[in-house]
Amino acid sequence: MNRTHGMTKRWSTAAIAVALAATLAGCSQGSASGGGDSGGSGGSTTVTLNGDRADFAEGYSLAGDALKDITGFGLEARDVPSTENYQQIIRSSLQTSSTTDLLKWWNGYRLQELARSGGLADMTAEWEQAEEKGWVNPDTRDSFSYDGKVYGMPMYKSYWVIFYNKNVFEEAGITPPTTWAEFEDNNAKLKAAGVTPLFATQQAGWTSFIWFEEILSKLDPEFYADLMNGEAKYTDPTAQQAMEIWSDMYAKGYFTAADVAWDNEPALLAEGAVAQVPMGTWRNGTFAGTGMTDEDYGAFILPPFDEGTDPSVIVESGVISVAEKAKNKDAALETMANWLNPDVQQPWVDQIKDTSANPDVTTKDPILQGVLDEVGSEEPTELVRYWEASPPALIEGGVQFLGSFMANPSKDNIMPTLKKLQALADTEWANWKAAE
Repeated sequence: MNRTHGMTKRWSTAAIAVALAATLAGCSQGSASGGGDSGGSGGSTTVTLNGDRADFAEGYSLAGDALKDITGFGLEARDVPSTENYQQIIRSSLQTSSTTDLLKWWNGYRLQELARSGGLADMTAEWEQAEEKGWVNPDTRDSFSYDGKVYGMPMYKSYWVIFYNKNVFEEAGITPPTTWAEFEDNNAKLKAAGVTPLFATQQAGWTSFIWFEEILSKLDPEFYADLMNGEAKYTDPTAQQAMEIWSDMYAKGYFTAADVAWDNEPALLAEGAVAQVPMGTWRNGTFAGTGMTDEDYGAFILPPFDEGTDPSVIVESGVISVAEKAKNKDAALETMANWLNPDVQQPWVDQIKDTSANPDVTTKDPILQGVLDEVGSEEPTELVRYWEASPPALIEGGVQFLGSFMANPSKDNIMPTLKKLQALADTEWANWKAAE
């Protein structure tokens, strides 16, 4: 969710205004080769894409080369380094002619929020073409839709797993767990060996939801889905139990300090100071960038809390959407019609080291292949990530409460935290439904 999936340190109002003005100015042409009206390509041979992932630059370049061979249009990608600022910029620029042609976003309720505003182009025809060619799983359509229309194409398909340091595991005499009891036993052995078992931080803001999401989804995947859809309450017994498990893990000293820098995570895993990191497979490229190979680290899906519970895995997908007011709208739509083409997806996912939403695109990465093999064997229920699974205002307020809990993960703080979450949920679900 990765600085791309959440909130970073807040800027002052003045700083945000400066950043917004600068970025809008940079996007004012809509395309590197000149503008046109909102319905045509304006003679341009590139379409612009705005995002918040500087580490995707080479992947965009390779995908753009493949797209140009197919469509005649390449990609010019731009990056906003702060995701919080990026969200503000996109929400503002979509209502003007300053928007880029394409934008990176998130699926689920976050995509619905932009679609409601009228800022996104209808991509239903492009999605249906991809379905007919077998380039996308039709079962995922709802996550990219609003009011029956599709408004985005998946950038990738990430599974949320536990990355682990193989050398640390070997020294501690442990292996990836197949049950929650084994997971707990591993943590105890790692702690005894002087290694911090688990990475956790609220420093980046959005990262506060990770362990709540992981524990709750492994405790009861159906309840997790109901809670995300507003059909269950944060104060219900299952949510209380998840918080108690989390609190107990803190009491045992299994986690890093709550304020540890999120960007330190790859180095801590590589050097063995932390044994395990919960993260989407989109983080795989960053871990590989430390110099680790598949001999040094691996990944596994966290097992269910109870052995009788169905296995589950959190899944997320970034989204590429077309701006309704894009100066090169037709070119952007044609580009997105071919985004899931295997000739585009293969170099893209090979570079970013994640898996493709196109089920026919394979991976040569042994870490990812191990995850895919586990998914194929266990057939876990796929659950939408917390960040995209409820109205954005609820999630963005909720991570603040979860972050506060991480600073004081005592048993006494469980119900006060859950009551705040439920009060916020009552308000934001009412606001969301009122806007329908």
